[in-house]
Amino acid sequence: MFENLKPIPADPIIKTIAMFRDDPRENKIDLGVGVFRNADGVTPVMAAVREAEKEIYDQQVTKSYVGLTGDEVYNEAIADLIFDDSPARPRVRAVQTPGGCGALGVLTAMLHRVAPGHRVWLSDPTWGNHYPLLQQGGFETRTYPYFDPEHKTVRGEALLDALSALGVGDIVLLHGCCHNPSGADLTPAIWDEIAAICAKNGIFPFVDLAYQGFGESLEADAYGVRALASQVESMVVASSCSKNFGLYRERVGCALMVGETERVADITRDHFLAAARASYSMPPDHGGAVVARILTDPRLRSSWESELEGMRERMLQLRTRLAAVLRDKSGSEDWNFIADHRGMFSTLMLDERQTNSLLNDHAIYTVVGGRINIAGFANENQIDRFASALMEVSLPVS
Repeated sequence: MFENLKPIPADPIIKTIAMFRDDPRENKIDLGVGVFRNADGVTPVMAAVREAEKEIYDQQVTKSYVGLTGDEVYNEAIADLIFDDSPARPRVRAVQTPGGCGALGVLTAMLHRVAPGHRVWLSDPTWGNHYPLLQQGGFETRTYPYFDPEHKTVRGEALLDALSALGVGDIVLLHGCCHNPSGADLTPAIWDEIAAICAKNGIFPFVDLAYQGFGESLEADAYGVRALASQVESMVVASSCSKNFGLYRERVGCALMVGETERVADITRDHFLAAARASYSMPPDHGGAVVARILTDPRLRSSWESELEGMRERMLQLRTRLAAVLRDKSGSEDWNFIADHRGMFSTLMLDERQTNSLLNDHAIYTVVGGRINIAGFANENQIDRFASALMEVSLPVS
């Protein structure tokens, strides 16, 4: 049965996890894997999460099935968090999924049911797992210009020109905030223009919102979704609670659909549930129950928002510090973009020789291409050591 299978390359991020774990060097630094770490190098359990888990443990009396849609309190709370008082909110339907990948996967399966043969356009670059998720779902994938590797900024004009050439039958996947891997985000003005182009040309928006609250704020990071929803008739959003609630291993996600009307939204949700039933049947409950409790309890929500703000501020401080150290060591302003980017990641545009040298000579783990996780730094000593190593590997080969 399996004798003709060929070896496939390991996922670079999964490979990095194993390599870092097995590396005996005491001075190793992991800037590859996308998890938030505090100053102790720990991915913490948030205080509101811990308290919500205790309450659930004390009060839960059954482990019976929750249902295909998952926790409806969770679904409505996530829809409110993302869409708030948008005029499109009555046309939004939400379904709990196993993580953000689960949301992407079942939304892709549902879209393929209604739009087989359509093309999905991805930003250049995009998160590596977007390709297998969409291609496994049966879609042809193409790219639109996004990141300027020279200036480390969004190619706004080229992006808008590319989208203007698309039309009915085209699905465009957009990063809602904290672009992965580049760290360069769309401005509100560009979001407004994208929304207008999608509405005018009949382009279908597919938004991946994995980092709400990690960029500017919970409200600002939802701007793009709300701008689109204010103009287009229909769209989908994949949301994740891995980062902003620190629930990585609980696999808590949400798939959200905006229908042309409330009736169409209800029918669309039924088709989504059919796709979910054929995939994972029902989502796990624990993480969703935790998020639902936090978002609907004013005291827990206040605690969560405060801690989330602290996480965001830590990443901004690390960005500012790294940019300053690189500026001092290089005598150049070329690294200032790191302070301007948002979220966990920035892409430094390093080649394979440079990333291999960082790994082999300095015990510093990055993703091929030079994507670094800003939240991977534990302290200023690590920032200084990374900056010195980066200057060394950036020198011309003699």
